[in-house]
Amino acid sequence: MKILNVTTLFCAALLAVNSLKIYADEQAVATQPVMVYEQTTPLTSATTNNILNAEHSNKAKELNVLFIPGLMSNASVWSDLSQGLSNHYEHEYRSHFAQVAGFANNKVYPNSRLSKITAGLVSYIEDNNLNNVIAIGHSMGGHLAYQLALALPDRVSKVVSVDGLPFITPIFTRSNQVTAAQANPYANKLKSQYANMDSAQLTAYTRKGVSIQAASELHQTKVLSMASGSHPETVGQLMADLMTSDLRSAIATSNTPILFLGASGGFNSDDNKEMVARLYKEQFAEARQANVIMNTQSRHFIMFDDLPWLLQQTTQFIGKE
Repeated sequence: MKILNVTTLFCAALLAVNSLKIYADEQAVATQPVMVYEQTTPLTSATTNNILNAEHSNKAKELNVLFIPGLMSNASVWSDLSQGLSNHYEHEYRSHFAQVAGFANNKVYPNSRLSKITAGLVSYIEDNNLNNVIAIGHSMGGHLAYQLALALPDRVSKVVSVDGLPFITPIFTRSNQVTAAQANPYANKLKSQYANMDSAQLTAYTRKGVSIQAASELHQTKVLSMASGSHPETVGQLMADLMTSDLRSAIATSNTPILFLGASGGFNSDDNKEMVARLYKEQFAEARQANVIMNTQSRHFIMFDDLPWLLQQTTQFIGKE
């Protein structure tokens, strides 16, 4: 099995955004793999790293939106979309933001795994008795959103996945015929590679594919800034987990409505854009409750490149709650 241009292609799945100069403090140890807080006012990147848990308020509000970032990203990636949803739904809207340990200057959680993050998000929803949860995730966060819908079908009412696939490895192989078992040796190799990186090397590695992350130089700089504050070993482990987690069959049995918003603007030809659209749509072929919509102009960070389109697609999908 041939893996095509892993450095560039996987960078399309990386998440990173923050304008601050940040770093990962390996001596500071997190007690949980993911923290979630409720935000009742618009989130800004300046406050993201300082808020871990907020007091829950306005419990009567019915629409609970859980925003999940992905690899090397923090919750500020969702700031503008959250503000747009708040304006649209007003008093019905409650926003909940996940912060993943080891990313974007968040404390490192030893031996973090994708399954542990999922379990932490499940606990947050159950412990706070949240219903009508709209799980919105970007890339790795989209994958986690599928996991939540499968684990809590009575609480998670809808999923919006922003360029986050049920199975990421086909992006490398350009074929949906690959299996998780076949991906395992490549995932282990990638995990080892990242474990041997330092922060500067991780940033340099991310820079190689930054042009397909976002269109503007400003947002590309945010991607690199976020990468410089992430813990390489954690990034490698979670990347490996993603490469060997195939949810295609599982979501086909789910009744939870899914909106998948794919981005192909980072690809340089119509043929490549069509190839990507085909790969993406094939992953949802058996999931009758899923709707796949492609944005051929936006790059991986759709919330940066085309926020109005993202907001429109999301509100149309959620509907009037």
